[in-house]
Amino acid sequence: MKLYCFAILILLAALLAPFVHADVTSRPSASGTPTEVRMQLLLLDLQSISAAEQNFTANFAWAARWNDERLRHDDTGSRTVSLSDIWHPRLQLINRQRLQKSFPDTAQVSPEGEVVVVQRVWGQFSQPLVLHDFPYDHQKLNIELLATMHEPGSVVLVPDEEFPSNVRDGLSISDWSIESWVAEALNRSIARTDRTSPGFNLSLKVERRHRYHLVNVILPLLMIICMSWVVFFIHPKNANPRISVSVTAMLTLIAYRFAVGASLPKIGYLTRMDWFILGSSVLVFTSLLEVVVTYYLAENDKVDVAVNLNRRMRVIAPIALGVIVWASLIR
Repeated sequence: MKLYCFAILILLAALLAPFVHADVTSRPSASGTPTEVRMQLLLLDLQSISAAEQNFTANFAWAARWNDERLRHDDTGSRTVSLSDIWHPRLQLINRQRLQKSFPDTAQVSPEGEVVVVQRVWGQFSQPLVLHDFPYDHQKLNIELLATMHEPGSVVLVPDEEFPSNVRDGLSISDWSIESWVAEALNRSIARTDRTSPGFNLSLKVERRHRYHLVNVILPLLMIICMSWVVFFIHPKNANPRISVSVTAMLTLIAYRFAVGASLPKIGYLTRMDWFILGSSVLVFTSLLEVVVTYYLAENDKVDVAVNLNRRMRVIAPIALGVIVWASLIR
């Protein structure tokens, strides 16, 4: 009787075996070689790079492919499964700030067991910018995916040779140009520890187009400086027009600095643009001081000295401006 019951149990187990699913949430070949995940990154659009906010806005898509023989099936086409029901590399965008996804968290599984995950995202990404040469700077932007929560050496991310990464032509950003780009696998530690996680990075080298700042910031400042030099061509005894011109130039410069301040990077060191604005402020303030000094000399019967100082300033001021422009914008 016992033998008969045992035979029935074996028969039932054989009949139910196709309906019993293995645990597919664990890593494929968990006891063997590392799971290889083939990665592709496509930059669809680069919309803005903010020096003041230290971030950039991008629209891109990424795809990950790997093989999991446990997910083979007999359907003619691919199956759609939820990522929560299968193993996946748990890819995270490390430097994201605000992000919007276009596709649900699902995967396509082929009859052969190849798993494909595709996601399109749009949002802002933090990027520390080195702005010493602003507005003549070159920057490096990174979009980095990291496979987290895995044992070291258990997962590797590699470039997808069949579907390589790419950057679309005709990006909408107008004040930057892309010099070069590279997509590569890497290992990175999130915290300051020896433990690293596999990652995949799309790195863009971009150059700022400085014509906007040349026309809208530098040229108006040069005009304000030249306006302050008018006092050097007015006789020292004509105090009212000289003081009026100097004060007007100084107030115009202060108002203009407030106007352009919102578009300048808020950082703890001086850029080329900061040095130029600072030098321009010093020149305009020097013109105001010169008006006061020459008026004092003229009132104390030293008109010749005041006139001679005016003549010297007509030469000294342009030379000083040339030095400031060379040191801050050209060198």
